[in-house]
Amino acid sequence: MLLPPARLPALSAACLAVWCAAFSSALMAQAPSQPVPPKEKGPTTIDAERIDGVMDIEVSGSGNAELRQDETSIFGDRIKLNQEFGRIDADGGVRLQQGLDRFSGSRLRYDQETDTGVIQDPVFSIRGGNKPARGKAERIDFLGKGHYKIFNGSFTTCEPGKDDWTIEAGSLELDYNEESATVRSGRLRFLDNTIAVLPWMSFPLEKGRKTGLLAPGYTQSTRSGLEVSTPFYWNISPESDATITPRYLSKRGTQLQTEYRYLDPKYSGSASFEYLPDDKRAGINRYGMSLYHQQTFSPNLFGRLDLNRVSDSRYFVDLFSKVRQTSQASIQREGFLQYNGDSYWVQGRIQRFQTLQDPLAPIVSPYHRVPQISFGTWKNEVAGVADLALPAEYARFTHSTLVEGTRILTRPTISAPYLTPGFFFTPKAGVHYAGYTLDRAAFGQPEKQNITVPWMSVDSGMVFERPMTFSGRNYTQTLEPRLFYVRAPYRNQDQVPLFDTALADFNYTQLFSENRFAGGDRFGDANQLTAAMTTRMLFPNGQEFLRATIGQRYYFSDERVGLNAPTVGVPAALVTPKSPLRTFGNSDLLASVGARVAQNWNFDTTVQYNARLSRTERAGLNLRYSPEFAKFINFGYRFTRDALNPIDQVDISGQWPIKAGWFAVGRYNYSFQDGRLLEGVGGLEYNAGCWLVRFVVQRLQVATQLASTSYYVQLELNDLAQIGSDPFDLLKRAIPGYTATNTRTDQPTPASLQRRLPFEQVY
Repeated sequence: MLLPPARLPALSAACLAVWCAAFSSALMAQAPSQPVPPKEKGPTTIDAERIDGVMDIEVSGSGNAELRQDETSIFGDRIKLNQEFGRIDADGGVRLQQGLDRFSGSRLRYDQETDTGVIQDPVFSIRGGNKPARGKAERIDFLGKGHYKIFNGSFTTCEPGKDDWTIEAGSLELDYNEESATVRSGRLRFLDNTIAVLPWMSFPLEKGRKTGLLAPGYTQSTRSGLEVSTPFYWNISPESDATITPRYLSKRGTQLQTEYRYLDPKYSGSASFEYLPDDKRAGINRYGMSLYHQQTFSPNLFGRLDLNRVSDSRYFVDLFSKVRQTSQASIQREGFLQYNGDSYWVQGRIQRFQTLQDPLAPIVSPYHRVPQISFGTWKNEVAGVADLALPAEYARFTHSTLVEGTRILTRPTISAPYLTPGFFFTPKAGVHYAGYTLDRAAFGQPEKQNITVPWMSVDSGMVFERPMTFSGRNYTQTLEPRLFYVRAPYRNQDQVPLFDTALADFNYTQLFSENRFAGGDRFGDANQLTAAMTTRMLFPNGQEFLRATIGQRYYFSDERVGLNAPTVGVPAALVTPKSPLRTFGNSDLLASVGARVAQNWNFDTTVQYNARLSRTERAGLNLRYSPEFAKFINFGYRFTRDALNPIDQVDISGQWPIKAGWFAVGRYNYSFQDGRLLEGVGGLEYNAGCWLVRFVVQRLQVATQLASTSYYVQLELNDLAQIGSDPFDLLKRAIPGYTATNTRTDQPTPASLQRRLPFEQVY
């Protein structure tokens, strides 16, 4: 079943103000309840200091009397049981226990057969555990097991002795069978102040979902001014729901946001649509739409549809959106279908992009694939020694200004891995073939051409182990040398277009790759050897304590294939630059070290060093200190010496308790290269046990010379409602490791914090 949406906690109020009553009769779609056959009652026993009565008709106990039947226990000074009709009368310090439910009052009338009755002047605790619903009342009517009606009483989930928030009501009906609660003539009190009058209110219990208005949201930003939203939640069925949110932006107008979600064992998805007519700042109608659907048609056949579109390039800069983005610069429209056989797979895809241009930093739009058809087959242990693979692809690439065309790509390979516990040796050979038929070719560029590049590689390595002692602890140390040789002849590829290809990132994984390019339009010539060494220190349980790696390529001939492709009608500033070619010699030195230096300290660092120029080309450092729950600091530094995209950034974030109940959260992401703050987040969070308040400020660089500042204030009444603007998703994204302080990571997450559907986690 679907979980509640982000704004619908388990006990989230459907209405929080007087005007909510007007909408309370809205759609109340619920799953039809299945009749459950009544369970046969067990025997009844009575213990007391004195017992009187007539056998099989009526029995009375007085003096510390106790009656038990199944999971129901009744205690009192006097208890009378009418066995003929199953009626119980109890007086004098009455206590009723049913499973985890507890009721204490002055008098009890109860029917064993129907689990109905009434208790006077009760104090109650329902659905025990960490956060039971508790309170007091003039009277409680029992309307069946798990179904109660409270008169002139109060209700809260705060711990005993700390009623920071309560619902006080003329009548409060709690039906745990239907997971629904109804309040009449009530009010919501917080810290002894009434914050909402509730003539009528209905809200879900525990993990239930219920149609109705959700708590309103408030946000302040420099781009849109005051933002007020009033979401309406529609529980369509156990497998689908919808949220409709009118959103007022003081500087822009009124926007409508809608989201529909569905879930089935074979398919799932969501659809959203946003519309802002006549944006007062932009002067245009603005919209965003998204559809995501994934489906398993059979154990071997599955597919996905991902459609997104916005009205203009500044949509994400100005307006928060539920539309899914592939990057800051483009959003995709894609559909694909894939079949997996025993030793082959087939995939068909259509992929288009909408490019969102920043006038101060224009980019080249990516190519569309309409369509792309891929196929692959493999066979392992042929003749007991060789593995064969044959991937192939047909793709049609289209673009508004660049060269278009079709490409047929295939890369058959054969390998013969030899593996032992301390040694591996894998020779491998293959062919890269790409055939093109081009439209709108540049002057002198052949419309039909093909490239064939044969290649071979040998990957080998060893693993040595020895016991060692460090700082009084026993470890296992490994030494893992590795050699990787690649040979590929030069083929002139200067006339081949660049449909989907770029120079691969220079990292440890790429050191052991046959091709230095990512994509299908280039295969680099190579006559090179990679030498690397890794050492690890392992705890006795096999967990890694320290890892250090160093690696370098040795070139036996110059690299000649680069990223230079003919272009038509493209401004010079947007032309893809040539890739840097390696000359005879060595590559940069790549080294990394990662360790858990203490129980609460972890770090990882990588350096790319140019020995020829005696300078660092790239460096990265990540350090984390996390001694306990909701207490951590992250430190990161990134440096890249790149003529086109230099990076020199520091990124510090964390969450830290500053006094009892108070936590500070923040992020500082600053670019030394640009001399400006990329993102800053600062906030305070106060956890009072059964309620929590957050104050958060965010400043974000949304475009090259455009920043936005947003303010969030939220009051969260645990298991009831979230009032104000919700910064939870912002804090989870901006501060790695952030955890809401009203839930522990070592305990099950309460429904009030289950903000995502299970299938959304695979996006």
